[in-house]
Amino acid sequence: MINYKFNRGLVSTYALLKNLSVPEGTLDYWKWKWKKDGNNTYDMGLRIMGKRALWDPVQFLKWAYKHKLKNKPTTPEEEVDQKNLIAFITRNVNIK
Repeated sequence: MINYKFNRGLVSTYALLKNLSVPEGTLDYWKWKWKKDGNNTYDMGLRIMGKRALWDPVQFLKWAYKHKLKNKPTTPEEEVDQKNLIAFITRNVNIK
């Protein structure tokens, strides 16, 4: 069983990046690449409400686990991003 530890159902991009410790440019690249490959950012957990971009952290963690933790990092930047992502998931998810 997976137990998520989030205080809200939707979080701002700022809050997501603060907890994730990944630069905004990296998240923007992930969104761009995901859309370029013909996918919808809704599947990443991005929710647009009016002019605000909010994130479903549970959906984002599922997406990140499935699509970002599989590949072996090939550059130093990817290694740092992967370590930060693993730390974020470890802090926010308990698996029982």
